[in-house]
Amino acid sequence: MNSIGISHSTKPSPSPARRSLFQRLWTWWSRLTGPRTDTFNADIFAQERLRRAHLVSALLILIVMVVILLIPSTYPSSPSIWIPIFILSLGGVIIALCNRGGYTTLSSVFYVLLIDIALTGFFYFKPTPALNSTNMTAFDLFVVAVLVGGVILPKGLIPLTGILQIFLIAMIFFLRPHDATLTALIQFAGNVYVALMPTLVLQVVGTGLAWLHAWSVERALVRASQAEELAEARAELSQQALLTAQQKQRLEEGIMSILEIHRQVASGNLAARVPVHEDHELWQVGHALNLLLMRIQQQTQSYRFLQTTNQELEHLVDVLDATPTGAHPSLP
Repeated sequence: MNSIGISHSTKPSPSPARRSLFQRLWTWWSRLTGPRTDTFNADIFAQERLRRAHLVSALLILIVMVVILLIPSTYPSSPSIWIPIFILSLGGVIIALCNRGGYTTLSSVFYVLLIDIALTGFFYFKPTPALNSTNMTAFDLFVVAVLVGGVILPKGLIPLTGILQIFLIAMIFFLRPHDATLTALIQFAGNVYVALMPTLVLQVVGTGLAWLHAWSVERALVRASQAEELAEARAELSQQALLTAQQKQRLEEGIMSILEIHRQVASGNLAARVPVHEDHELWQVGHALNLLLMRIQQQTQSYRFLQTTNQELEHLVDVLDATPTGAHPSLP
């Protein structure tokens, strides 16, 4: 009977050398374009700003890739492409400097504005100045600024990003000349609003999705912060309970030690003493008891010495009384 072996094809994991090379490259790039990690606090919201700063550093790689891809298109027919290349390059440097300085929100705002400036420059410096029907789909590229802003911007700035995109689209559409194909498209749609409606709806939907993403991240951060505070409170309560239990144990041991000394004293051992440690809660009680026992022991010794002396005096008096007059007494 033949046995059938089932081989599971697994994707080979990257070698340690490749993984180490990628980590070294990312570490170098994040140090070049991002802030120092030790400048952020350990709380959750500071770590969230650090996460957004790392995202800005990662998105700067896209600007480098776009610049590299645009350079071949400048020859021989589109020298005007150098303008958006220069804008992207200069803007990327400014964003990197702001991000490295720790101004995460400012660098994020500059990144969104850079996308808008690059897209607007494309419409204003393209070889044919008039807008045509194919440019209507190019307007959809403005949603990239909204989506990028939803990842790196605070929640409150995301609606402003969507409003800015709609304003730029309307400005380009109404200020740039239209060619015959775009005019025919508007006439076919019925009016300008119907022609622009798909693009505007895309911006509104993109803004809503970006805002919901930022809102969910903020809610998760709040819940995580509350969970962290609750965990710290529980740890503090546990620590206090442990300290209370240890203190209770020390008190019980101290009380048992004092009771043992009382039993020894009751048995006649006046030399018994309570072990005294100043870090113990009952050390003052033990010290006072030791002083009392020492005084009692001293008084007992003095009383015994007094009794012995009194007995010797009585014996001496008896000897003197028994000695005849004029005879020499036999002193003890």
